[in-house]
Amino acid sequence: MPRIEAPTVAEHNVMRRRQVIEAAAEVLSEGGVATFTPAAVAKRAGLARSSMYQYYPSTDALLGAAITELLQRSRDRMVAAVAAADSPAERITAYVRTALSDATTGHGATPDVSGMSMPEVCREGVRRLHDELLEPLRTALSDAAVQDPGTVAVLVRGLINAAASDVGHGTGSAAMADATIDFVLRGVGLPHGPRVTDAV
Repeated sequence: MPRIEAPTVAEHNVMRRRQVIEAAAEVLSEGGVATFTPAAVAKRAGLARSSMYQYYPSTDALLGAAITELLQRSRDRMVAAVAAADSPAERITAYVRTALSDATTGHGATPDVSGMSMPEVCREGVRRLHDELLEPLRTALSDAAVQDPGTVAVLVRGLINAAASDVGHGTGSAAMADATIDFVLRGVGLPHGPRVTDAV
């Protein structure tokens, strides 16, 4: 019988599932879909490969859990960063800077999931989290009296993705963050503060 590392079997299973999810998120974040396998996740979690299927019945289900975990981490960072800012312009600035940092450091970066195979329940959860990721930005834009904040938030997110791609090709992340924030604030008619690179 496997060794139980918690007061009850139920608590042990919860602990193990959390261990598997965190390992899966790390493998996906560091190597992308190309390196994502149950064997790689098992190795990172310190478990036997066969034990993966006790918690997730397929590679697709495990991938869905990893993507969900990364998106939840990004959402929580985004909410915290925006909540710490005051004016709408400062909140938009905090959102763009945090989102770009997440997309370029690997801490919260996730691949494009549109063509990936995963259970529909996972796909629906990912869609919901993508929407939640935009909510702090939508709210800040609405508070700034920007027309159609939902559409503008989607466009800003696209700009962040483009900026992250450019950073991946060698552009300095601080300069790109400053340029993106400047572009967004000017585009929605808000004042912009000092650029990080101006203080360097």
